[in-house]
Amino acid sequence: MSVLFLCFFSIVSHGQDTNFEYFSESKYKDYPIISLRENFFGNPVYFIEGSKAGSREVRAYMEIMPGDANLFGQTHTKTISGTFLGIGGQALVLGALGYVYNNRSGLSNDIVRNWFFMTIGGGITSGIGRQMNRQGVRKINGLIENHNYLVNQDQLGSVYLKMDFRQNFFGEKIDIYDGPNLLDKARIRTLMEEKPEVYADYRKALNQQKISFGLDMTGLAVDIVVIAYIISPQFQSSTPSNLLMPLIFTNIGLGIASSQYRRSARNLTRHALDRYNFGDRYVPVARHPSMEFTGPSVTLFSRSF
Repeated sequence: MSVLFLCFFSIVSHGQDTNFEYFSESKYKDYPIISLRENFFGNPVYFIEGSKAGSREVRAYMEIMPGDANLFGQTHTKTISGTFLGIGGQALVLGALGYVYNNRSGLSNDIVRNWFFMTIGGGITSGIGRQMNRQGVRKINGLIENHNYLVNQDQLGSVYLKMDFRQNFFGEKIDIYDGPNLLDKARIRTLMEEKPEVYADYRKALNQQKISFGLDMTGLAVDIVVIAYIISPQFQSSTPSNLLMPLIFTNIGLGIASSQYRRSARNLTRHALDRYNFGDRYVPVARHPSMEFTGPSVTLFSRSF
């Protein structure tokens, strides 16, 4: 019995030596760099060696860490769900706007109040959806960064830059980390100036953030004007003027434009960090031919048994 067990153990060990080559000496050769970008709706789009890939393909590569693979799959689903919830909330806001427009000839205080509460309800729903999407992208971003570090750690330099983003009162802030250490702009500049083309990409991201900040400030001012107009005594005692509709459309347009600049800033930052971390091994996201998925999957782990 013990002889059979030893023979079985020898066969399994030999199979692991030949078929589990990705795990020998903690090296995962042939594993590609995974890149993340956000599309117009803020949904995550994945690229493997510069070519677009599906979430199932990305998860298959992440199976080297099963816990991360499961978390990635769950988070991807929640992120997409958040997007649909956000779109539903925005649809309610636009529906309320259409309601006011259809009744513009007899616009009254009651109609505007109905619009106001419908807009608040849609805004809350949209906000919940955006938060789900935002937190999902943040978590996916971290999982991909950790995966890329794991499979490339033997080829990386002494610094591996990561990013995170957070909402502050006046917009969004993108933070850059070296491990657990938050870097200030001076340190980032010192690191990236060694690679001028990378620093140029990062400067573009900073410019996008500044534009988004300006649009957010303008949108906040419009919000204040609209709310003050609605609750003012003059509004309560007279028919609303034609100023309200242009303000509403302006506010919606500012919100859409600001969100796209924020998205662009995040994508440019990811691009700059990937170029810094991986150098010539990084394949920029571009219009490449569709790549056939031939990487390791769950079935790799059972070949030797």
